[in-house]
Amino acid sequence: MILEAELKSTKPMPAAQRAILNILFTASWLDCAITRQLRPFGLTSPQYNILRILNGSAPKGLSVLDIKSRMLDRSSNVSRLVEKLRISLYVERVPHGKDRRMVIVTISDAGKKMLAEIEEARFLDGTNAIGHKLSEAKALELAELLDKFRE
Repeated sequence: MILEAELKSTKPMPAAQRAILNILFTASWLDCAITRQLRPFGLTSPQYNILRILNGSAPKGLSVLDIKSRMLDRSSNVSRLVEKLRISLYVERVPHGKDRRMVIVTISDAGKKMLAEIEEARFLDGTNAIGHKLSEAKALELAELLDKFRE
């Protein structure tokens, strides 16, 4: 899948412009692929991200502000997303002991079970994984290049 073919572009692009367009195109493509794979589980990508964040902080839990600071897409409406996850019984909201205005969000057993089901689908690793054609060395190199790009 060559960028120029995907964009139906016949004009050569400067390397920096091609890199930026390729990152934007790939981000959109990746978002669509992940959305398709999460659809059977009834989750959106930001909801899945919240469950993973909370699972990593279990059993302690996090405030909505702490969740937002760890999100991939920090512009998400975390309060609304957490409420949808609460209604689905994937998370629990517990009042903070000292500050009544703050709540602590924890992943429930149902949320952990949902993450386990998604993991069993192996779309983040394994032979069906997105980007499975990259060797481990190439995946590491790509990750390092993207880190460098954001510097």
